[in-house]
Amino acid sequence: TRYGHFPLPRPLGLMLGQPFASSVSADPVPSWGCGRSAHSPGSSDRTMRYRPASGQPTQYRLMLPQHADGKTPLPLVLSFHGWAGNLSERPVLLAHGRQHGYIVAAPTGFADDLWPSWNGGGSTRSPGRLGATCLDPTGSLFDPPGTKGYCYASCGTCDDACWWTTCEDSVAQAAALLDELLGDVCVDASRVFATGVSNGAIFLYELASDPRTAGRFAGYAPVVGSPHAGFNAPPLHPPAAFFGVWGELDTTVPPAAANASDGVAVDTSYAGGWRYTAARAVTARWAEANGCRPEPQPLGQPHSWGGRGCVGYQFCAGGSEVVECVWGGGGHDAPPWAEDALLHFMRHHVAHASRLPPPRPSYYEAAQRGGLSAGDAAEVALIATAVVALAAAAAACVVRCHRRRRQRQALLSSLSQRGISVGPCAPRASAGRGGSMRTASLPVVAVLEPAAEEMACQMEDPWAGGAATVPPAAD
Repeated sequence: TRYGHFPLPRPLGLMLGQPFASSVSADPVPSWGCGRSAHSPGSSDRTMRYRPASGQPTQYRLMLPQHADGKTPLPLVLSFHGWAGNLSERPVLLAHGRQHGYIVAAPTGFADDLWPSWNGGGSTRSPGRLGATCLDPTGSLFDPPGTKGYCYASCGTCDDACWWTTCEDSVAQAAALLDELLGDVCVDASRVFATGVSNGAIFLYELASDPRTAGRFAGYAPVVGSPHAGFNAPPLHPPAAFFGVWGELDTTVPPAAANASDGVAVDTSYAGGWRYTAARAVTARWAEANGCRPEPQPLGQPHSWGGRGCVGYQFCAGGSEVVECVWGGGGHDAPPWAEDALLHFMRHHVAHASRLPPPRPSYYEAAQRGGLSAGDAAEVALIATAVVALAAAAAACVVRCHRRRRQRQALLSSLSQRGISVGPCAPRASAGRGGSMRTASLPVVAVLEPAAEEMACQMEDPWAGGAATVPPAAD
């Protein structure tokens, strides 16, 4: 079998000769959307339920295979576009999934006031451990000089001119999308994969290192994307399978280090270009995290595209693998064999048993009885949880208010016995013998509730808003 004129590699796990470990389940793990699928086979565009505090809406394109019946768990691929892209960026991948029996969901990132993008891999955290993530941190090459040309509105004030994506929480967006899909579509939760191109590929490293998403994917397949220099984090929850593709002639995110001693690849497509981690430094870090042997081995002929080919790290833990492919003659784009390679990668990896999703939430059972879609049931449950929390907080406030009111009444009684007049803000001593006034030095803040609660309780306090004057006590 060939990818056009490109040779098709054997299944990657078989090339490395590694059997699955017993801790990895090969049986499908149905998501709670199985039996309740709200979608028909084919492509559809939907607006995500999740929105950040800014209120920005985002959409995703969902492609279900031809034979999807809503009952049979199918693999899922989340595909993340490049900078300034959108959900339409990889039609070939969607068509490939439809034909070969896996679900594809392609979301659009937050655009703010500029272009859709993904926040991760150091795109909004310059300077980092290895300094600025670009060659022009002062913005001297922008027009006018000194401006921070790609500072998104959600970032507020960018620390330097190297920031170039949204500062919205893209990981939260991806996690919410995954929850939505697991509830609405019949997914094999043990075969959820993430892929992306350019900025979308760089974002995968954030997904793999963030505790909210690190354990939810069976594997990661970045295409022409590496984390910025100083942000080469390993996967948080190994074993984590990795299949990375870089273009040999890519000048935007080059695979090779400009200086072999520091492992930093430099964007030469622009004079003030960005600094990235070299491909070999990326895969070495993932191999170390997965317990692989440190030296990668060529995967052999005829799987050597353009004379460069792929290398793999052997004897990794938990049936995982780490593969690095440098596409001979390729630039900053996905190679024509990317979808077939992804399919073989998916067929030989499942999520580690310890990372499988929790049991079906109880509200999905209620949804089945009440006729709600699983996603709508999740929203109802979220709202109900918020209402219960607010009611509990209100009840606790009432209890505290009554307790503080009793304490104030006791204080008033004590002050009254001493002949002190008490006003709404601070207690004063009334005129004593000789008609002089003196201020009572009382720790008002220490005995009264903070301002917000005091205002709530004053509505029913008989002394709120005016002084309660009592006659002076006799000397």
